[in-house]
Amino acid sequence: MNSDSDEETIIDNFDWNQLSLEHLKLLRSKISKGIDLNRQELDLTKSTTSNTIIYGYKASLSKVSPAHLRSSLSEYKKCIFGISLGSKNFVDRKRIEPCIKWISENFNACLVLVTDSIYRLTIEVRQGVKGDEARLEAIRTGEQFINENYSLFDQYSGSCQFKFKKASEIEQQSDFKIYYEELQSLYKKNESFQGLVNLFAQNYMNRVQQLETEQLDERRQHLGITYLLEESALNACLVKQGWLVVVYPGSIKTFEDISEGLHPEVPLPLQQMILVRLRLRKRTSKSGRKLQ
Repeated sequence: MNSDSDEETIIDNFDWNQLSLEHLKLLRSKISKGIDLNRQELDLTKSTTSNTIIYGYKASLSKVSPAHLRSSLSEYKKCIFGISLGSKNFVDRKRIEPCIKWISENFNACLVLVTDSIYRLTIEVRQGVKGDEARLEAIRTGEQFINENYSLFDQYSGSCQFKFKKASEIEQQSDFKIYYEELQSLYKKNESFQGLVNLFAQNYMNRVQQLETEQLDERRQHLGITYLLEESALNACLVKQGWLVVVYPGSIKTFEDISEGLHPEVPLPLQQMILVRLRLRKRTSKSGRKLQ
């Protein structure tokens, strides 16, 4: 038996339950850093010639909603960083890191919201998996994101305290159910809000399915509506707890409109939310030259 198989046997047979939560977190951090080092070595190996083109991204402030708060954004010391699982901005570490860097330069604390439970709806659309199976896959994907990117956030923890929070944890809170039911009722009774939600559902499905459809069938319409109502309830819970600023790399027009006061019918915490849109710009350079 070679050394690799010996190590695999030890790992498989080890009783991980005997370790404390703190020890497990420490192990996760060290393993994640080891993965990062191997990735860096692999990148260096690939860039062996001076003509190799490498690229990265730089994050910058694009828009603040409501707009009148842009000049006073520095007064807010903490934010939420929303993680949309499956989105290209959160699959590529070259896109994630500049966002983390920008946040660390502008805030003292950041709640990293991993939207695991609502990702089940995207899985249903893309993979045709339903119910508990879709939810389990979504929860697993959320854990995988945290494990793979833990050390990346940790690199910037000197200037900003990053804390992971999963949507599946927040939805167990009593406030989540209250806000979700309030939003469901509002959708049925308020024509303005119903139009906002239906437009989101249409755009969400077009994006997830990567095709344009003029009209959604009833099931897909329901999935799109559920996605927005659950995401809105999550945001309402966090804003109520004092997390007013939400940072996201890209446009979320639905929440931008709400933040601008165009939908005063929604729950108060959603009206108080401040949305910060980041822009990611690609930078290229030949190997051996540092990206600026």
